[in-house]
Amino acid sequence: MKRTKRHQTNLISAVIVIVTITLVVLLSICLYKQPSLEMRFDAVVRWLAKLEQAVVGLDTHLEVLLCIFALYIAKCQLPIPMGVLCVISGMVFPMHIAILINLVFTMFFFAVKYIEGKWIGGGWAMMILNTHQARFVKQWVLFKGSGNPYILLVSRLVPTIPFGMVSKLYGSMHYDFLKYLILSLLGFAPRLIIYTKIGSVIYNPFSRELIMLLIIIVLFTGITTLTFNIFYGIKSRQMTKTLLIYSQKQKYKIVL
Repeated sequence: MKRTKRHQTNLISAVIVIVTITLVVLLSICLYKQPSLEMRFDAVVRWLAKLEQAVVGLDTHLEVLLCIFALYIAKCQLPIPMGVLCVISGMVFPMHIAILINLVFTMFFFAVKYIEGKWIGGGWAMMILNTHQARFVKQWVLFKGSGNPYILLVSRLVPTIPFGMVSKLYGSMHYDFLKYLILSLLGFAPRLIIYTKIGSVIYNPFSRELIMLLIIIVLFTGITTLTFNIFYGIKSRQMTKTLLIYSQKQKYKIVL
């Protein structure tokens, strides 16, 4: 079992590294050939520039804001990527206003999922933690029954961990709401800023700034996911070893 878990961890880590390196190499090539790409797709760039001017000149920002808020409400039940919502705000509003909008609406989403978990339960996250294979993870996450603040912060930082599952889990544990919101926003803040910035420069998909931001996102996602996977693998092997030692001692006591 120990070898199997180590093999799974190594395989997942290898896949993460390969995918991350491949994407970074492709984006680096795009960055190197950026001037030629911009010239080759000049018609697309000019059309997007006109679209940007049209968006900036909108007189219906309130209606757009309500539409974005409606998307955040839909996000509470639908698998809409949070990054997409942040990008949309960055496309329509100035950078500082878009960050504020995303911050407030993200806080709303975290609050809704927390309340949902508090009244309905931990959902899929708690079901997974209650399985025999994830018993050690449950002890790790519950942290003496009150919830682990470090896990909450890291879960917001790692892009591959679903927001809703973690939010409902901490709501079901009745974790301190204010502390929950602060840690959630702190963990998501780096990505929120980057996603919003991508929205502000997305009208020129061949700009150096956008390509650099995409490289940062890919590296950030790859490194955080890889680190979490390795740490999870180490903790899993340690817990397996502890359980084996404990079971051997119990058998020895029975024999005596």
